[in-house]
Amino acid sequence: MEINLGNERIVVLQATYTADQIREKALSRRVDVFGRVAKLIQRIKPEDIEITVFQKRFEPFWFASASTRYVYDRKHTYRVGVSPEVQAVTVYGNKHAVAHEQNNTFELEAMERCVEEFRKESSFDAMQGNEADFSKYLTYPKTEVPEMAALKNEGSVVVPPEVRGSFVVRKLVQMLIKTIQADKIHEEKIDIKKITLFYRPVYAVEYYWKAKNKKLVVEFDALTGETKVGGVEIKKQVAAVLENNTLFDFGADAVGILIPGANLAVKLGRLAAKKVIS
Repeated sequence: MEINLGNERIVVLQATYTADQIREKALSRRVDVFGRVAKLIQRIKPEDIEITVFQKRFEPFWFASASTRYVYDRKHTYRVGVSPEVQAVTVYGNKHAVAHEQNNTFELEAMERCVEEFRKESSFDAMQGNEADFSKYLTYPKTEVPEMAALKNEGSVVVPPEVRGSFVVRKLVQMLIKTIQADKIHEEKIDIKKITLFYRPVYAVEYYWKAKNKKLVVEFDALTGETKVGGVEIKKQVAAVLENNTLFDFGADAVGILIPGANLAVKLGRLAAKKVIS
């Protein structure tokens, strides 16, 4: 099995909404975020709610695409039907008896040349490593950044991924690898063509209802404008930003963990090749 690792990238998606537009949205929703009960029963007013934190951060997710190609030979016995009166058939000088008890057929031994190709695109939650649908973000304008440190703008929080590039590669390989019943394998490879760490802009807004001493955090998606109420926290800035070598921790050992004992020939991409040379 040959696994080819393509070039890796880090890209940041360009926000559709500016900070001022998100702040305006946040102010207009001060009452609604605490629910209908607070609005209708407790008669909450906009001036009762303060915005105590307004934070921009970059949330990560992984996207990768891969293809497989298997070329192999396998023996196969074809059963060929003939007319009832036929007793034997000669093919390329070889005589084959007809089995009338098996619907007037004769057997023809052959070697099949087989080619199987598959393609797979997947995106993954960069925190838990679960496959998730981030396809709605892939069409937004994006900018490639040379390294993680380039994302660390003043006032913005860069959320480091909990899962690394090798995890994504192993996941894809697990999805694409298959067992082949073959007499001879000519080609057996998986090409990981794209391995991209995406960062999408999100604004986290903390509301404070002073009269009830109640806080609530709402996330505003700076690409779609969608909101998510509750269940999130204001995240702190990470002191040290991960280096690319740590994110894209590719190597034969990292990928070989996937199939213990398997004979894997791993061809490394741009970054991994640099690591080997250095």
